[in-house]
Amino acid sequence: MLVNSPVLRLDEVADLLNLNVRSLQNKIYRGEVPFPMFKMLKSGSWVAHVSDVARYIDEQWSEARVALELLHKR
Repeated sequence: MLVNSPVLRLDEVADLLNLNVRSLQNKIYRGEVPFPMFKMLKSGSWVAHVSDVARYIDEQWSEARVALELLHKR
């Protein structure tokens, strides 16, 4: 990520999602990415706003926490 940048590059998002770049590109074109990704006008590079990615990670964490709590109640 560029310092003080509000966006994450395609490769950075792919790393966070544990995907290779090509797989993430395929998901973008199929509409399967769970947050908005868009192309920067000048560079044409795919990016995602850091707050959208952070929200998705927080949602995943919350779901995992609930699942873990349910598992421990058994």
